[in-house]
Amino acid sequence: MTTPLLELQGLSVHYGSVQALAGIDLVVHPGELVTLLGSNGAGKSTTLRAISALVPAAAGQILWRGGSLAG
Repeated sequence: MTTPLLELQGLSVHYGSVQALAGIDLVVHPGELVTLLGSNGAGKSTTLRAISALVPAAAGQILWRGGSLAG
């Protein structure tokens, strides 16, 4: 099996005392097309902001091709 292109492991994000994401897991393999669907306030934009390092992750890992994006 190939290494995932993008992997989220237990991703959590807080805005102050408000928990916006709680333990998100996601695996995207090369060649896959993925979309995030959900109602307003479901965490779609926050997930993308965390992947892009625009907001800090409170917990969990974001891996790109097996390597951590932390720091």
